[in-house]
Amino acid sequence: MKENISTNSMDQRRGSYRWKVIMPMLLIMYLFAYLDRTNISFAMTGMQNTFSITSTVSGFISGVFFFGYMLLQMPAGHLASRSSAKRNILILGFFTGLFATLQGVVNDVPTFIVVRFLLGVAEGGMLPTMYVLIANWFPERERGRATSTFALYQTLAPLIMSPISGLIVASSWLDFPGWRWMFIFEGLAPLVFAFIFYLIVPDHPEKAKSKGLGEEERRYLLEELDKEQKKPKIIQEKSYWRAALNWNFIFLTLSWGAMVIGNYGVSMWLPVIIKGISHYGYTKIGFISALPWLAATFGMILTGIINDKWGNKRSLLFILEAIAGICLFSTALIGTSNFILSIVFISLTLMASASATAVYLTALSELFPANMLGGLTGIFSAIGNLGGFFGPFIVGALMSGGNKIAGLLFLSGIYIISAILVTLVKLRKKSTDVPSNLTQVQ
Repeated sequence: MKENISTNSMDQRRGSYRWKVIMPMLLIMYLFAYLDRTNISFAMTGMQNTFSITSTVSGFISGVFFFGYMLLQMPAGHLASRSSAKRNILILGFFTGLFATLQGVVNDVPTFIVVRFLLGVAEGGMLPTMYVLIANWFPERERGRATSTFALYQTLAPLIMSPISGLIVASSWLDFPGWRWMFIFEGLAPLVFAFIFYLIVPDHPEKAKSKGLGEEERRYLLEELDKEQKKPKIIQEKSYWRAALNWNFIFLTLSWGAMVIGNYGVSMWLPVIIKGISHYGYTKIGFISALPWLAATFGMILTGIINDKWGNKRSLLFILEAIAGICLFSTALIGTSNFILSIVFISLTLMASASATAVYLTALSELFPANMLGGLTGIFSAIGNLGGFFGPFIVGALMSGGNKIAGLLFLSGIYIISAILVTLVKLRKKSTDVPSNLTQVQ
């Protein structure tokens, strides 16, 4: 017997609350945190002049963040799965903003390295915590689109802030160079927003007291999440470490790590790479640097739709990583001979590689049950994000002699290795079952 459903109920089932309230809050919070991780790319030249350091040392300062980033990944993910995820965000967001701001006032390289390391520690638990919240609020059939929407932080942060960062770095106030003011201004954002996030975002539909979450949407979410929990997972281990030693998890993590090497190698040095193939100042470079991220934003939205509809995550990841490798190799071949074409290929590289991030995260939910997802996402992110150190550091070393092409060739090869590794992962095919609680409108 068909059930009549009011238009209001259908709107709530489609997600008026989780898409209009939960998702924007998740995206904005992590966007601010991610900005404070990557805006160092605009400070590179100013730091080198202030501290009289080489590109290799700059790459090390940039990458040391990821040694700290590893420490809280699993503990924070574990706590988020079993207690309050939003409390994690409040604490971690506050200290992320604090240490990000302190980068603008340190006066020597050793202190900068320590502060950068502590910034990594503070931010380290945020990604697995955020993904626990995504898993709590977005059922499996929506999670590809939800994770891709959330992952827009990595394109929107540089897209919105690259021009602003370029303008700040090019300025100077009170005898403070612009790169210091950039760290100070942009570091305050996550510190303040963490408190707003805590007040607005509930941990789970069961705990939501806001009138914005209607009963129809709440019931739909709880039923879908319960059905998802009962589905068999590829990895059934009850121990974090035994699950982490499963070959599917190992190969997925290695592929992710290679991708992260490529992504951070490109993004951290993007303004420097663009400056190397042009003769523009940093104000213009700030606006030009936003173009690849604009392309990546559209790519991620499209990939989120494909991810939910196609469901073959392994093939999708292979295609995206292969495109990134081929396009970056093409950029290296073109070099300074055709600036516009080089920017096009860099844009395609970031479009493909950034889009892959959300696909990796949704693939994890096919491997593990919900109560292990937070901790294992932490292990996955911690190991894989070592690439965040090696990418900027190796590229900085390769470019220290002024050779920008060597760094691009290295990164293009890394993307191809990532594509090969993901083919060794076994993932569940897209489920074709239709949920019983979806009804028709007469």
